[in-house]
Amino acid sequence: MEFVRKTMKQMFIDLLSMGKGFVYGFVMVGLFIIIGGALLYGVLFIRNLML
Repeated sequence: MEFVRKTMKQMFIDLLSMGKGFVYGFVMVGLFIIIGGALLYGVLFIRNLML
C-alpha cells in the first residue's frame, strides 16, 4: 500500500512539474516574440526617421 501511495505522489509531482514547464515555455516564447517585435519596430522606426 505504501508503494502505491508513493507512486501516486510521484506521478502527481511529475504532472505538476510538466504543467509548470509547459506554461513557462509559453511565457518564454511569448516574451521572445514581443521583444523581437519591439526591436524590429524600433529599428524600422529609427530608419524611417533618418530617411
